[in-house]
Amino acid sequence: MANVKLNADIYTHLLSFVSSPSDLLAVGLANKELLTLAEPELIYRSIRCKLNNDAVWEHLISKPLQASRVRELVIQREASIPRSNSLGQERIPEGNSVQLGEPSGQVVLDPRQSKYGRKNAENSERLLLRALQKMVNLDSFTWDRWMPFINQGEEVFHYSEEEGIPPVYREDIWTALRDYTQVKILEVVDFGKALFPESRPIFNSTIFTLRNLTRLDLRIYYSPDDEFEGARGFDDDDDNEDLIPGRVKIERLQDLLSRCSNLESLSLAIMDRVFYHNLDGNPFTNITPIISNAHWPRLTSLKLEDILIDDGPMANFLRLHPNLRVLSACLSLIRDNLPDVPFNLESYESCILDILPRLEHLSLPSQAIRPILRAMRRPCSLQSIAHLEPHDWYSDDDDNIVSSLDDVWGSSTESFTDIEDGPLHGRDFPNLLFGMPDLNKLVVRDVMDLRQLDKLVKSTPTLQYITFEGSFMKTQSNDMHTQLLPYLSGWTKLLSCTGGCLWPLDETLELSSPGALSVAREILQACPLLRELSWRNCRPVKLMLKDNGELIKLEQDPHFNHSNNYD
Repeated sequence: MANVKLNADIYTHLLSFVSSPSDLLAVGLANKELLTLAEPELIYRSIRCKLNNDAVWEHLISKPLQASRVRELVIQREASIPRSNSLGQERIPEGNSVQLGEPSGQVVLDPRQSKYGRKNAENSERLLLRALQKMVNLDSFTWDRWMPFINQGEEVFHYSEEEGIPPVYREDIWTALRDYTQVKILEVVDFGKALFPESRPIFNSTIFTLRNLTRLDLRIYYSPDDEFEGARGFDDDDDNEDLIPGRVKIERLQDLLSRCSNLESLSLAIMDRVFYHNLDGNPFTNITPIISNAHWPRLTSLKLEDILIDDGPMANFLRLHPNLRVLSACLSLIRDNLPDVPFNLESYESCILDILPRLEHLSLPSQAIRPILRAMRRPCSLQSIAHLEPHDWYSDDDDNIVSSLDDVWGSSTESFTDIEDGPLHGRDFPNLLFGMPDLNKLVVRDVMDLRQLDKLVKSTPTLQYITFEGSFMKTQSNDMHTQLLPYLSGWTKLLSCTGGCLWPLDETLELSSPGALSVAREILQACPLLRELSWRNCRPVKLMLKDNGELIKLEQDPHFNHSNNYD
């Protein structure tokens, strides 16, 4: 068969359908001609830069063909703003403070103090707006800095239900994404008015007019125009100790999500701690109306922070979404007068049997996680779990008392043959970790003695990553590592052990001291694959080795963030 040579324009068009950059590179390496055609696609496929890189926007405006090749655009934050790539990786301090503690000291998060001021930023945004109009194939957009100045979104013509007139908005970043691009993946951080009083917050913008998203990641620090919003009508002298109900209105968010039937990933954090500290209001946002009506057949990941959901609707939601692989929810404030958990399905255990058959990563407060583990069929596909918290154990004087410790870790001697034929679930075993052959990552709280540790090791032989939180062992000593290593060595694949301190109590001990290196060598001898530990200040320490396995030094991460970043 004769070789058929296609026109270069046809090859270029075909290359635009190759979604993976690695696949595109592989095609380009087939021959020199294809590489020449693939290079523009490789160069422009993904752009990551700061807003003030005006040369990029001007180039894309003048080169529509190149702009059409952009699939991913990430607007990076300024150097003065700490990074946040997922839920729980940053914490705005309580109250009205707008400072975050960094290893190098306090950093003020205020764009007005930047050399790159408002006027320059607004000019850059206008250039970006024009460039977005050329990015007709853009499908992923990340805004990782304070909110845009061109974020007004006023309605030019208001919606009239009687006349069927849709709302029309002045153009801004969000309407440009909606009208000119193919954006399916959206990640946005809104630091609110605490950082820039003149900025327009997310909940007053046109972002909720977007549609057909497959991935939505919103992290919002709520700051309404009226600081007393939600508190008016409540008497400060009222003796009622109940909190003022949460004030965040979710109707527009609900509208957006109702237009995203193919949603695959939802990550939502709505932080309103100022409402709690200043006005005695509930800082958490209840999204039950959204969850009650949601049906996203393709949903594989759900991550929530400071979000509440009523138990019944959440139980039904989990039953209707069997494709979930990641489920994570947490509350950032722990107070006596605040809810302890985002939801608790204990009363619905019989209704949720066999839920989440494909779940791989589960992160919930310990009280909320147990009903789910009890309802999941065994064996299951879980690879990571947080957080298990054993509070007590059965009494030696009463064999009929089964403690929460044995509910969670129990005995490692059960087998499937001990139970009658039929579907098996976590509730069929005293040990909820039984039947998890793929489990390799675990976060536990308050491991207080060696018996608990021994049970945990025997129950999770394939574990690679373990994090201890809360209290760790009732007694500490200079030879703590010698007591623990016989147990830790049972994890033959262990790569990381953080949270629990294995170092002597000597406060003068330094990473480079012979004493620390000697302890590290003993740890390596017991756990030869271990590469990460916690130092006394909870900072992770890397064990740096030569090719032959000999320890070189202990190295501490200077940029470690103390907040929980369990994924």
